Amino acid sequence: MIQSCTAKRSETLRALRRGLKQDVDHIQSKGPLMEIKISAKAFAEFVLGGASKKASTVKYLLKPQSTEAQIVMRYYSRAVQIIRGYHDAENDHAFLRAEIRGLEKKAETAESNQARTKLLNNLRTIETYMETYGDRKWKVIPCPRIYHSSNSVRISATPDLAIVEGKRLRLVKLGVRKASEDPEVIRLMLRVMYQAAAEKLEISPQDVVFFDVSKRETVRGSSSDAALAQTIEMGCERLHQMVHSWAA
Repeated sequence: MIQSCTAKRSETLRALRRGLKQDVDHIQSKGPLMEIKISAKAFAEFVLGGASKKASTVKYLLKPQSTEAQIVMRYYSRAVQIIRGYHDAENDHAFLRAEIRGLEKKAETAESNQARTKLLNNLRTIETYMETYGDRKWKVIPCPRIYHSSNSVRISATPDLAIVEGKRLRLVKLGVRKASEDPEVIRLMLRVMYQAAAEKLEISPQDVVFFDVSKRETVRGSSSDAALAQTIEMGCERLHQMVHSWAA
């Protein structure tokens, strides 16, 4: 069964690489292009998505300062701040309770359903994080600003949390996996994060982690994903070519 899943995954990746190479070969470069900034998650969705997803990603990148973009970028920022504060205060539960009460009051008085939903989801993130990691005696450090760059593409791989436990550094990304989401998206995102981190930090692929706040599940990077480096580079080339073509 395991061999079958591994073979299927390898076949999928080979097909993806062939498709990306064909796409790149059919689009000619038209010269230097401004730097294209994209998150690791959005990049993974672009690479693994179909033509419609690729097109919508390019349109989004050509209008990066939209209100929607800003909301998505900061969605879990309050939960992350409270989690950091909790660990900085040496796992102070009194601090945590006070912060949770403050968020609950804001949710009760929120002026829109969207604002209320965001606050409630941040509360849920704190709750599930605490159930899974709340008793861990680790130190939260400032998140390193890390990027993977290729061609004109700069992929932001900055984690939501950077944690030191003993001598080990862990980088954690928080989020929710949609039911319809390709499971390979998270795997590719973690590989991008690892490659970006490894350029500056001593870290293993297994210590780059995605925590699904809705399912209470942890997904870790793997040293067996080294072959994804080629997929990432071809994805950068494809994105470079598409944005350049559309912006011309």
